[in-house]
Amino acid sequence: MEEPIKREFLTSKEVADILRVTPATVMNMIKRGQLRGKKVGAGGISSPWRIPKEDIIKYVELEEEKLAVKKSLKNQSPSMSGKT
Repeated sequence: MEEPIKREFLTSKEVADILRVTPATVMNMIKRGQLRGKKVGAGGISSPWRIPKEDIIKYVELEEEKLAVKKSLKNQSPSMSGKT
């Protein structure tokens, strides 16, 4: 029998600590669709959110790729970037 996939979830506070942002920023990222999040508990306004750990990994990898591209473009010689 195949073992069920264990999904790990983090709180918005844990995600904030990892990304070095505030929990409010994490909530805004969820609202903008940058991260997926699920409310847990009774469903009230103050219900905690959980974010899949795999989403955080993907987000960080994407941001690192963007940074690498930016650095690469910045380090190109002026003749390659179209400047004269």
